[in-house]
Amino acid sequence: MNYKYITGKNLGLSDYSGWTEGTIMQDIYPDSSFVSGTGNTHSMKIIPKIKDQKVYAKYAFEKRFEGGPGLVHGGILSAALDDMMGYSTIIHNKFAVTANLEVNFLIPTPVLKEFEIFAWVKDIDGKKIYTESLIKSDEHTHVESSAMFIDLGLDAAEFFAPDKNYP
Repeated sequence: MNYKYITGKNLGLSDYSGWTEGTIMQDIYPDSSFVSGTGNTHSMKIIPKIKDQKVYAKYAFEKRFEGGPGLVHGGILSAALDDMMGYSTIIHNKFAVTANLEVNFLIPTPVLKEFEIFAWVKDIDGKKIYTESLIKSDEHTHVESSAMFIDLGLDAAEFFAPDKNYP
């Protein structure tokens, strides 16, 4: 796939990460999340999972996320990508927060149409974690994004382990 603003380089998961293909990430994340929380009535309820060593979701943005007529609001698209890239740091066992987010809107993203969302870690340099993501339909890439996250120095596996019993 050709990208306009991102590299597409995926660091991939180490054999020792503990994360496996098909793991549904929302099952191990707070129910209050605006993007993926099932316990938040206002949540977008995106259900990310691990696919091809990336974080992946299929999603149709509801009419309530409309900005311009018939189009998804840019802030909603940014929030979705930021959250997905945050998940990508977790599958590398990094507990991190966003320090910088760059979003490139390539073509308008209509509401009520199903999209694929991908996010991955591009590189890790000390405490800096570089991520990329995109939103695409079958025929087009609508949004590309990159971010830098800062590793807080905590093992994400302690907080988000797939076998941990969450409330």
